[in-house]
Amino acid sequence: MSLLQVNGLTIKDSQTNQLLVEQIHFQVDSGETLGIIGESGSGKTITCRALTGINDPRLVVTGDIQFDGKPILKLPESALKQHRGRDIAMIMQQGSRAFDPSTRVSKQMIETMRVHTKMSKKAIVTTLIHYMAYMKLKQPKQILQSYPYMLSGGMLQRLMIVLALALKPKLIIADEPTTALDTITQYEVLKAFADIKKQFDCALIFISHDLAVINQIADKVIVMKNGQLVESGSRDSVLYQPQHAYTQYLLSTKRKVNQHFQRVMRGETNA
Repeated sequence: MSLLQVNGLTIKDSQTNQLLVEQIHFQVDSGETLGIIGESGSGKTITCRALTGINDPRLVVTGDIQFDGKPILKLPESALKQHRGRDIAMIMQQGSRAFDPSTRVSKQMIETMRVHTKMSKKAIVTTLIHYMAYMKLKQPKQILQSYPYMLSGGMLQRLMIVLALALKPKLIIADEPTTALDTITQYEVLKAFADIKKQFDCALIFISHDLAVINQIADKVIVMKNGQLVESGSRDSVLYQPQHAYTQYLLSTKRKVNQHFQRVMRGETNA
């Protein structure tokens, strides 16, 4: 049985009665990476937020979400709180939004670990430092004593990954984790996810509008447009033999951008 099975997921705004996501189906197995692509507003993020129950209360979620044999949509809030982080970790688009700017990083990370584990403070710090070394973060003790505003966006992003790994979840959801980063840091963060995929027995959902990123990291891909799933399949079938016109459009647009960039780099500015 799949680790995660989503059937008929529908999300409606109760205030406007607008249908935001309609009849979404997908599944993810342990050790597998699912890539979700689509333009802004396609429903990628609210679909994944529904897996942990963190959407705005005005959004009404129906359908069936089975995670490790448990019906997520039927769980009480107390069970959902334990489910978040411990079973499913969500890495947001901007690391700065995940941390309270007025509180040291160490306090925030330790408090999160204490909610989901029975580890002592000393054991938590040791675990965090271990995974910080894995993420190639130097001077870990100094970083932990810092306030978020003292750290770069790339460093905060990696700290979110550190916290996710320390909690040893069964599923990690990464929501556009490289969008706000510079090119070099993007590469480092993507390499970290590739390493996680190889070394940790957890599933990964990777949300991105960047097809090159999805091509690099995903096993399976689903394509969303206007709240609907328009295409799904293996990475190669979706990205190299797309059947839906929208997927073909995304790939064609990506190729044109790349070709234009190459012409500019060759000095062919009038081409």
